[in-house]
Amino acid sequence: MRKYRFPLFMLPALVLASCQSTDEEWFLEDFGWSDSEETTEAMETAAPDPTPTAPDLDEVTALTPAQDPINQAGLVNQRAELELHQAKTSLLSEQFVVLADNAFQRGDYKGAAMLYADALDLDPDSRASRDGLRRCEQQLAGNAWDVDSAEDRITQEQMRRANRRIHVSALVRDGDSAMAAGDFDTAVSAYQTAEMALRTSPSLAAGSLDYNLVSSKLTGASQARSDYIAARRDAEKAAAELEAQATRDARNNYLSNRVRSLFQDANRYFTRGKYTDAVRVLDALLELDPVNKEALDLRLVANAAWHATRQRDTDTSFRQQWKATFDELRTMAIPPKNIIEHDIDYWRETVLKRDSLDKMVSAAEVDPGEAAIAELLASTRIEARFENTIEEIADNLAAYTRVNFVVSRAVREDMDEDVKTINLSFSRPMPVAQILSIIEDMTQGQLRFVIRNGVVNVLTAEEAVGGNILNKYEVRDIVRPIQDFVGIDVNLAPSGGIELIEEELPEREAKVLSEDDLLAAIQENIEPDSWDDTATVTIENGTLIVNAPPATQDRIKSLLGDLRLSSNIMVEIKVSFLKVEDSFLQDIGVDFRGLGNDSTSGIAGKGDDFVFDDFGTDPGSPGAPGTLGTGNDSGMYFREASDNVNIIARTENLYDSGLGNEDGLVGSGGLSLQYTFLDDTQLNMVLRAVEKSVRREVLTEATLTVSNTQRATLTVANQVSYVGDFDVEIAQAAAIADPIVRIARDGVYLDVRPVVSADRRFTYIDVRPTVATLVRPIPSFQTSLGTGSPVTMQLPELKLQKIATRVMIPDGGTLLLGGMKIINQQNLESGIPLLNRIPILSFFFSRKGEYESYQKLIILLSARIIVPEEFEPSAEPGSAR
Repeated sequence: MRKYRFPLFMLPALVLASCQSTDEEWFLEDFGWSDSEETTEAMETAAPDPTPTAPDLDEVTALTPAQDPINQAGLVNQRAELELHQAKTSLLSEQFVVLADNAFQRGDYKGAAMLYADALDLDPDSRASRDGLRRCEQQLAGNAWDVDSAEDRITQEQMRRANRRIHVSALVRDGDSAMAAGDFDTAVSAYQTAEMALRTSPSLAAGSLDYNLVSSKLTGASQARSDYIAARRDAEKAAAELEAQATRDARNNYLSNRVRSLFQDANRYFTRGKYTDAVRVLDALLELDPVNKEALDLRLVANAAWHATRQRDTDTSFRQQWKATFDELRTMAIPPKNIIEHDIDYWRETVLKRDSLDKMVSAAEVDPGEAAIAELLASTRIEARFENTIEEIADNLAAYTRVNFVVSRAVREDMDEDVKTINLSFSRPMPVAQILSIIEDMTQGQLRFVIRNGVVNVLTAEEAVGGNILNKYEVRDIVRPIQDFVGIDVNLAPSGGIELIEEELPEREAKVLSEDDLLAAIQENIEPDSWDDTATVTIENGTLIVNAPPATQDRIKSLLGDLRLSSNIMVEIKVSFLKVEDSFLQDIGVDFRGLGNDSTSGIAGKGDDFVFDDFGTDPGSPGAPGTLGTGNDSGMYFREASDNVNIIARTENLYDSGLGNEDGLVGSGGLSLQYTFLDDTQLNMVLRAVEKSVRREVLTEATLTVSNTQRATLTVANQVSYVGDFDVEIAQAAAIADPIVRIARDGVYLDVRPVVSADRRFTYIDVRPTVATLVRPIPSFQTSLGTGSPVTMQLPELKLQKIATRVMIPDGGTLLLGGMKIINQQNLESGIPLLNRIPILSFFFSRKGEYESYQKLIILLSARIIVPEEFEPSAEPGSAR
């Protein structure tokens, strides 16, 4: 820092000058100008302040409006406040000086110095506080003043003056820039502040920083602002006059243009054959001009044309209906392709135009203005950063949305400030409607925002109650229970057995919610505090009757729609039993038997009738072969001429078990060849050869469509009656058999219960499919009752294929429930020892059979979720729905 040396005799004067505060210091400090070190350094390093060029007075007058009287009144108020502030600080400074004098007299120099310093801070012009502070410093340090400190004080004072002058110059430059940009309000404010600073501190004026020049700039800026306001007012007035004149001209030309337009519309409709529309347009024209002769004549012509067209359309419609009737009869036999089939024409012409029951019984009409306000609140997105009262928030939201917000008197005067003060901070933009809902939740319903009479009303909970409307909702599809159907367990009841008891399911209370549960859900979740006062809700005969405000009605309608999402779902379930079989059978053998006539019918056999009589009296039968086989006839006979040698032989190759399977292939049919040779040696040969193969696939599929969570059954079966038992009635030594007739069922049975998952992508299914096959003919047997003739009873045989399980299956997918594999392999051989091993000769003394069967049973489950809305036909192009 540069130091200046002064003679010693000037030290007291310099000290007094350094302790004096300039008359403009209080003003500049009150406006926020401080003597910080940063400001001092900036002043020392800054370039010399260029002298601002004052604009021409005429140019300023042309650009700036006149001085605003409101701003002049503001300056007077500021000056009065400054004078009052100075008087208060001077009085308080004097009180601190009195307290400091008392402390100095008591010898408390340190305390007195602090009090003098406080007084000097309040009033820098107080000479008493400065003298007292100097005395305290002398008493405490013994040397309170030196030349260096005085020089430093003078230098600081010069820097403060230069800093204040820079601030005033900056204000003038800001005003000049604002004038050049056309911001007259900013220019007037800057010039007013600079003028007041120069008026209160004339010592700041130097060079181009002149009070008169700044005052002339202020006058020019005020005049330019006034001219701008006047010019804008004149332009708005001229525009309003032009608009009014245009409205009058349009009103004058409306009638003639309207009549001309209606004539054109009537002509266009008549040309296109739309005579009804033409008559309607001409009627509207006659309402404007009842004596228009051309309109009257045209209406008579259009009316006559309409009658002729109506007669022609009636004839055409009769012919079309006649043809459509027979087309319908021809197409009724065609099976449907989809799960749900729609009559497209009927759907588009009738169903789509049908209003829902909720809409038809609604007692309230939606105000278009309120709907537009609600749409605007839902579409306007802002960042919610509030820590204000509800009145300030309402003003801000009104500025953002351009919708009027009206705060009721009860909210302004009666509601607690803690409730009205909202602290809300979100970093992402959100709709204003959502912000209002969050505020209602934060105040626990004490504040309500209600759209009414074209504005958003900010009301208390008591004031918001009102404006109720009565509406009715059809809820039978929600509260009425669906019927469950229990399937039967297919089986045969044995004689004297216990009959099966049918399963009984608990009765459902409702399809989705019962009436009490639905009322509780509404009252507990939608405006819980409003149902005890004016709003009411009840259910009568499946109709929900609600008397509540429109906002509550909308929430109830939304809740009912959500409940119906799951109740309208159906599931198509398919269970397939696929049986695959690949079987082969071969049986080849030669027997020597059958000589002579051993038959009671047909052609007599050749050869002598010699039989085996040395092997017992029971040679066997085809049903129960004995030692010799199925009989005692011979197959080869040799006798000498002297009858001394008789040789009888017989061969019959039998299997211990039957070849094949009754469910597959059996060894019947094929080639049967009998050859007889008669000579000294008689020979009868029987050749049996058969070969069979089969490959087949048998598919049994049951399909059932059922509502979600409902238990349903499908039965496609035959019922066969049979005599299963007898009741014996004894009377007068006679026994009478009273038959007991039972029922055997076979066919396809399906018992299912689907439950669709919440995301409607999977289905949980309790499934119990059954395929029952009754073996025919039904076996029977006879038994004796002891007396009288025997009775015949039947013993049916039932083959069952069934499974019971619970599975989860994706929508439209197929799941393998289970299955069974059956493999049957038989390789049988019967022959005479030794002879059946000799090539070629073994063919005549053996029988070989081979049977192979491969079977596989697969049970498949398919499920498809049906949402009726997805099957609706698409609307015609250009239609409203």
